[in-house]
Amino acid sequence: MRKNLIIDQLDEHHIELLKNMSAPQLYQTETELIYENQIPHAGYLLVEGEIHFIKRKTIFQKIKPGTLFGVCELMHNSPLKFTVKIMPNSKVCILDKSTVKEILSDLEKESLPHTFKAISA
Repeated sequence: MRKNLIIDQLDEHHIELLKNMSAPQLYQTETELIYENQIPHAGYLLVEGEIHFIKRKTIFQKIKPGTLFGVCELMHNSPLKFTVKIMPNSKVCILDKSTVKEILSDLEKESLPHTFKAISA
């Protein structure tokens, strides 16, 4: 993946942990979660369905369930160079800054997903 976007494929333990902290939200229609050059308002964990990363109207990446993205950009106030669209009937956990900070303070560093370890360093 591009250096401007950090994604992390999570294991079942971390997926369940994040689902318990932020209940999955269902998107029934195609929706732009993040616009190109926007600083994300949240990080996202795709629980079900599909998300597309788009540059110049071209899909260059599709992610599968269990993928976490946008957290590093959220915490570092870094804009994404891509548009992120969630496809119909997909579910995501939405992780705002306060939820990310709660995860960082509540969990042992060794038990954190890779992305969270990177921002806690």
